[in-house]
Amino acid sequence: MSDSSQNLQLSLEFSDEQLLALCEAADVIACECPSYLVRLLHEVREFRRYTSECIERFPEDTETHNWLSNRASQVEMLLSITILEFLEKENLLDNHNQLNLDRLSERSRKLALSKVLY
Repeated sequence: MSDSSQNLQLSLEFSDEQLLALCEAADVIACECPSYLVRLLHEVREFRRYTSECIERFPEDTETHNWLSNRASQVEMLLSITILEFLEKENLLDNHNQLNLDRLSERSRKLALSKVLY
């Protein structure tokens, strides 16, 4: 691996930039699981933001929208944990929770090529 390889420090608080980098590095036909998980997490975050807007627009339903926001936060945490566990399970994280994006891309290319060549 060259010194120009990219590492991505991960935690349960995935930033939008981290999610995009992860999705781009893993986006292949062979397995779209990482990209799918990232899209789900993004959708849950968007829903949580939407519920916050609803609280402002519909103050009479604040209790319901707070409940929905709390539930969305729980789903967001579960998806974040699932993404980290998936990356660990696939041996793509080091001991410091760093994901090497080049390694993930290379792994994804190998998977795609193996499907085409065999």
